[in-house]
Amino acid sequence: MLEELRWRTSPAATALYLAACRADSVAAADGALAAAIAAPADALIAEIDAIGLPRTELLAEMTSLAAEIDNNRELVARAAARLHAAPLPSPAATRIAGAVGELEAALGRAQPNLAEELAARVRPLREQWEARGPGMLREIGRLTDEAIVPSAAEIVIVLPYAGGRGVAHPRQNRLTLEGVLVHPHPQLPEPLRIAWLLAQLNADLPRYADVLPPGRSLFAVAVAMTPATLAAAEEVELATCDEPALASAFEAWGLSSELRNDAPQRVFGWWQAWLDRTATWPVAVAALERLLA
Repeated sequence: MLEELRWRTSPAATALYLAACRADSVAAADGALAAAIAAPADALIAEIDAIGLPRTELLAEMTSLAAEIDNNRELVARAAARLHAAPLPSPAATRIAGAVGELEAALGRAQPNLAEELAARVRPLREQWEARGPGMLREIGRLTDEAIVPSAAEIVIVLPYAGGRGVAHPRQNRLTLEGVLVHPHPQLPEPLRIAWLLAQLNADLPRYADVLPPGRSLFAVAVAMTPATLAAAEEVELATCDEPALASAFEAWGLSSELRNDAPQRVFGWWQAWLDRTATWPVAVAALERLLA
């Protein structure tokens, strides 16, 4: 059960998160912000592509580590090592670190009060979370598997790029979360997204990784945690748990593009079957992954 939840902000993580969104072709809600970081973000992406590392994975690792590592060259080296890549040649690491610095500088020019702006975005989300979030997370553990909820986690608030989005980083027990000031999807308040993301942080445990295809554990757990989050939210009167709500959550939380058109029906049926508890949660998640394949 979650015993410690830390909240922080990071301009460096914000810069890399924005670049990661651009690399993944995430639609930008703030055109001015997207334009301000476009050129340096593209230059960073080009440097990553030039060394042959996967841009999505490396940028995700760099984003997840940026809040704790100030030196860009060390950041690049640590992120590449997390991908089990060979040590980067010094010139390549230097070029990527330099591109990160240029990206940060461009963001600083576009957002000269970035630190203050990020700090102002923490309190509303934190207050909303503390009102009902812990109870929701406990209910998720009760409905699924107590071990799925980490004992400690950290949320790093970044500027919104998509107008509401977040990423779970299991290796760091950390979330990168857009600090939105209003609920982009009123029927799915942001505490639901936070609970859903927190419930993914133990997706790299052997009990899940050992029963799922390589590289599929986080996605499978993300899908499985969607009905669990809606069911928990229903208990605290924040949402409903049915097929239409599931379809809305898949769309709002960025899963729909990777799912079949009939995924809400299939996943809701799987969830109803799970409630009969005929298997362990990891086995049930593995069955869901096969169902969606």
